[in-house]
Amino acid sequence: MADEFTEVNPSGMKQVWLFVFCMATTAGMAQNVGIGTASPQKKLHVVSADSIAVQIEGANLSSSTAAVGISIRPTNNVSFQWMALRGREDAFVVNSARLYLNRKYDNDTRTVMFVDEYGRVGIGGTEADLDYEVAAKLNILQKGLAASGLFLEAPYIRDGIIIKGLTSNLYPNPAAQKISALRFQFNQFENSRLTLENLGSTVNPLLSFEMFNPTTFNHEKVMTLDRTGVIMNKTLGVNETLTVAGNTSLYQNLSVYGTINTGVVRPFVDVDMPTNFISEIFCACPSGYKAIGGGGGHRDYNTAAADIKINYSGPDPNDSGKWKVIATNTNTTQLRAVRVYAICARIE
Repeated sequence: MADEFTEVNPSGMKQVWLFVFCMATTAGMAQNVGIGTASPQKKLHVVSADSIAVQIEGANLSSSTAAVGISIRPTNNVSFQWMALRGREDAFVVNSARLYLNRKYDNDTRTVMFVDEYGRVGIGGTEADLDYEVAAKLNILQKGLAASGLFLEAPYIRDGIIIKGLTSNLYPNPAAQKISALRFQFNQFENSRLTLENLGSTVNPLLSFEMFNPTTFNHEKVMTLDRTGVIMNKTLGVNETLTVAGNTSLYQNLSVYGTINTGVVRPFVDVDMPTNFISEIFCACPSGYKAIGGGGGHRDYNTAAADIKINYSGPDPNDSGKWKVIATNTNTTQLRAVRVYAICARIE
């Protein structure tokens, strides 16, 4: 057969047709084909001293319809996966239901990143690690690695993270919808979230802090910030405390709608003083409180008050939780009732 081709094609094509004939024969007889190796390990095994072992050229990439690619698929699915360059030189297309980037190091194979069929991107885990109750586009998973979840660098005057909320016609009043910008949870338990509201306009946007109520299964506002100040959305109960650590400065008026409980109490004691008698009288604060003020005198408002003389009224030098009064009943025939009170406050 080679001689026939030589006669028909005497202008140097003998070697080409002989090579094609040999390759076809080799492919039909051998299981593996090797290029650059005498012991191929796969169906096609290419060994090259060059950094690029295989080069595939297609149509001119200046054409918008040009494409050159490789199709990788099982025999029972002709559209399972393909990779191609098309249109422009930097247009790289990968078509697959799922994409995985695996890294093998020291015999440990780990999925570094994946994209599932819904377009969700996972970093640091697999699809089995996704929280299917949270439909998130980007999922940064720990998978046993102690590392921070997200680190961003942003140049000056640029934002690190931009969250754009979109209204939905699925809800009755799209203009009043709020954006849940940040939500926090510990393991599978809801915790708190930060929400943004525009109330149908951008004139006075609201920034609210919400806490999850496990009884109602809803996030409830506890504090809201607007352009004019702070709005407290929650009334503190008897056993609930608003604590401010450090000094607090107010540069505008403070308006209070209700009662301010500053943690100050005023206990008192009543003592019947004998005639012509001088006595030290103490009024103790509750446990944990300190005396920051106080006073004393005749208990009743009448002419007998003139009989009581106050020699000393001040903090007890030996106990900061007591107020001390030294009083004298100058009446020589009648008892007199004396009241001593203390102003007590929690001071950390």
